[in-house]
Amino acid sequence: MRQPRRALVTAGLVLALTSSALAGGAATAAAALAPGTIVQEGGALRVPAGEEGPVTTRLTVALPPGVTGRIAGQRLSFRAWSADPASRPGRRITSTCAVDGGPFAPCAWDSPDPETVDGAWLVFDLPAADVAPGASTVTYDITVDAGSDLGGLGPFSTTVELRDGTGAVVATGELAFSFEQGTPEAWLRTSLHARDRDGVLWQYDATGLGDGTPLKPRKRVGGGWNAYTALTKLDRTTAAGGGDLVARDRDGVLWYYRGSGREGAPFAPRRRVGGGWNAYTSLVGLPGGDLFARDRDGVLWRYPGTGLAAQPFGRRVRVGGGWNAYKSIVAFGDGLVAHTPDGRQWRYEKADDWDPAVPFKPRRAVGGGWNAYTALAGMGRIGRTAYEDNPSLAARAKDGRLVVYGVVRFDGKSEPYYPRPGGWSWNIYDLLV
Repeated sequence: MRQPRRALVTAGLVLALTSSALAGGAATAAAALAPGTIVQEGGALRVPAGEEGPVTTRLTVALPPGVTGRIAGQRLSFRAWSADPASRPGRRITSTCAVDGGPFAPCAWDSPDPETVDGAWLVFDLPAADVAPGASTVTYDITVDAGSDLGGLGPFSTTVELRDGTGAVVATGELAFSFEQGTPEAWLRTSLHARDRDGVLWQYDATGLGDGTPLKPRKRVGGGWNAYTALTKLDRTTAAGGGDLVARDRDGVLWYYRGSGREGAPFAPRRRVGGGWNAYTSLVGLPGGDLFARDRDGVLWRYPGTGLAAQPFGRRVRVGGGWNAYKSIVAFGDGLVAHTPDGRQWRYEKADDWDPAVPFKPRRAVGGGWNAYTALAGMGRIGRTAYEDNPSLAARAKDGRLVVYGVVRFDGKSEPYYPRPGGWSWNIYDLLV
């Protein structure tokens, strides 16, 4: 599923299921017979919440003798007494249903206002079924797909009661689901780009996994990128082709590449921004589209992003001097990390932005040893757990080993922390972005 979704409060849910008839029918059964059974084949359905796609469960209904005609459809209502009433995930779940091997058709989930629907938090519509004369069973095949923000919901089970047109119960059984952590959708996962010495640009997408494998195998973006002396992103690029980039050529002309929104071709054709950009020794873009440029005198300038492809930046604003103290300046989150030649790292967090000339809070020392790395690049979300829903930083060591730093600080400080291995042989690249 690719729609944006909010995280759910899943702890302490108390779920119960009721059902009410949606449609009448002509089904009849001998009143004296006990209801039949409903069996969920394979037990509870484990739904990977993420981009894995739908999974299917089957309900096999064994009917008592004499039942024929229509079994009414049902609205199955889940209550969650301890859930946030504003948390209404039903529209972020999709299902299709097939009866007795017939065609699949949508069967909806919803989250009505719990104050107006007797406290219901989730409702699911199970379709009606027609029982042929002499038939003893009915099957329901149900597909379920859910977004990654539903991971961790459940397990939960419900009692299902199928009724004939008179309202009499003709079969009962249990239906159970759990929504487990899957792979976050492509638009949620960041990407890292690397240029080789032949000028080919490669893309590494985050896996979204928390198992120590942060990046997927590379994908070729295209050649000719050695025409540029500087590349920087104006936002966190994603595996879904989101995020913009600017590139400066050898003549000092700046070019703008808008994110295409396509996974196989992440950037739209370039557009010329303008010349004169060789006046700067460092270019760094930040989420929101702002571009920061350091001139040869060490003055940092801010070019506010406009969001317009034809004119992506407004008039520059002077931030301040002294930035020649840094060997490298790299985007990290919505701010910067800067490194002195002796390997010390400084963190510049984003300010409240009321003054365009003061985009950052006063710098804060992070620590030393960063001259062990020959290339650094800011990234976005690499994992799927709570602390990995933060910016990350890719760092290449002198031996070609890649290390990816996430953020897992609990003292209010957002800075590169918690390194994990990202692979070997990254010395084949002359630029990471």
